[in-house]
Amino acid sequence: MPPYEPETEKGIAMSSAPTAPLGLLPDIAAEKHGSTVFTSDTPWVAYGRPVNDIADFSRAVHDYADRFWAAGVRPGDVVAVVQRNHVEIQALACGLARIGALPAPLSVRMEAAEILECLAMLDRPVAVMDSTVLPKLRNLKNAMRGLTKKVLYLTPADGAAATVPGFDWLVPTGERQPHQAQARGADEWVLVTHTSGTTALPKLAAHSTRSLYGMVESQVALMRRFGVSALAAKHLTFVHARMSATTLGLLEVAMPLLSIADPDPEHVRTLLLEHRPDSLETHPNIFLQWESLATHPSRPLAPVQRFISTFDAMHPRTIRTLLAGSDHPNAQYLQGYGQTETGGVAARQVLRAEIDTYNPRNVGHPIENAAVRVVNAAGEPVPAGEIGFIQSKSPGRFCGYVGEPAAPTKEEWWPMGDLGRQQPDGSLELLDRIVDHLDGYDSLLEKEDQLLELLPELVEVVLLRPVGDADLVAVAVPREGEELDQERFQAAAAKLGLGEVLAFGWKWKSMPLTGSYKVRRSVLWTYVNAWHTSTAKVT
Repeated sequence: MPPYEPETEKGIAMSSAPTAPLGLLPDIAAEKHGSTVFTSDTPWVAYGRPVNDIADFSRAVHDYADRFWAAGVRPGDVVAVVQRNHVEIQALACGLARIGALPAPLSVRMEAAEILECLAMLDRPVAVMDSTVLPKLRNLKNAMRGLTKKVLYLTPADGAAATVPGFDWLVPTGERQPHQAQARGADEWVLVTHTSGTTALPKLAAHSTRSLYGMVESQVALMRRFGVSALAAKHLTFVHARMSATTLGLLEVAMPLLSIADPDPEHVRTLLLEHRPDSLETHPNIFLQWESLATHPSRPLAPVQRFISTFDAMHPRTIRTLLAGSDHPNAQYLQGYGQTETGGVAARQVLRAEIDTYNPRNVGHPIENAAVRVVNAAGEPVPAGEIGFIQSKSPGRFCGYVGEPAAPTKEEWWPMGDLGRQQPDGSLELLDRIVDHLDGYDSLLEKEDQLLELLPELVEVVLLRPVGDADLVAVAVPREGEELDQERFQAAAAKLGLGEVLAFGWKWKSMPLTGSYKVRRSVLWTYVNAWHTSTAKVT
């Protein structure tokens, strides 16, 4: 087919936009800079061959396109992909987009019932799964058959293990047939990803090539600003729209990538010492787990110049600890604020010299071509410094939710679902999710930050709405091998004016998390309430 021609007159191909859409850019990138590092910490199991650079990534995309074509996937097919959290997901999505199908990556961390709900919303898609998700579906054969056209099994590239005992309804993907490339239109849906699901069932949000480009532009601009030759290490939720946009950006500017699938601190320490990346990006709750790396005698964070996080605000203690672990003279933290539905809308750069006065509630100023405002319940803007509901406009605005009416246009304000306030300098403070906010507190998130400052033995604190007679519920996660000291916790809570707090010690591995490691606060509250209710009945 002829090369993709960007629609400059419609505003798609801007200076920081990719030169081709999701399925076609890997080819162009391979031709321009195929030797650029594109590697990962664990093998590509379903592809079955090493992927060390962009040329290898492009070959993997072609291989998957051939395999999907041989399995009967055609232009217009909706394809749900449930695979272990690995950058290989992005090659699968590119392979599907290349043949004109609509990829819908779903996090393997979802519960079985949530996966089934998403499949139902996608209206009988083709499903593609690997062995990591099969244990959840062992007793759901009839449900899977009823909700999908067929279920493809991601066999290794050599076709080995084409069948799985007990799963005779899976269709292997070992055969190949030359595919026919077909790009989707600029405003057609090209990718469906899901929201984090912190408060309810994740929603399925659709992006077009145009809206994905809107997400990519700010990333490409930042990459070029800081330089694109140094290695970027990233442990992210690889099904997220953020990672799709990041992949496009990396391919466009030829920035070397080390993707990290296993976030175990000791494993990551070894990787950092071996690869010495210039930037390190992960989720806030993973950076919390990596605080120990900053004080390790081997100094694994020494070469890192930029610590990046975009899925939540980070606790100031964590940022201070990470920056102290770097020996780079210009070490800094880059914070982004946005959603699956919007892409980035605001950003902030925090230098080491600023950390003592850093306010983590301030998420920075609107990025280029984006806007934010704070309004009251009637939708009217409020004065600077007054708390209200955050709204945004951004070039990365999604197209709509699957199964729901079209989203508001980019010219309309989008409700972020957060409470905040704008400062006179135009910067934005994020105070709380609306659903988690409690009257009497400007920000529970701020109180969590303060508790972690006072209690360094904790790696996480989550404040929840009351249970029983308490004013607040606190779920506290001590460091590995330690227990919650109730006296110290209650003294810290009293110092912060929190009133009576019902505090629970919790293990990190037992914390209900989304695919992006956000705490599912509503689920956690349900656990706590059930435990408290049962205990009260016994006593």
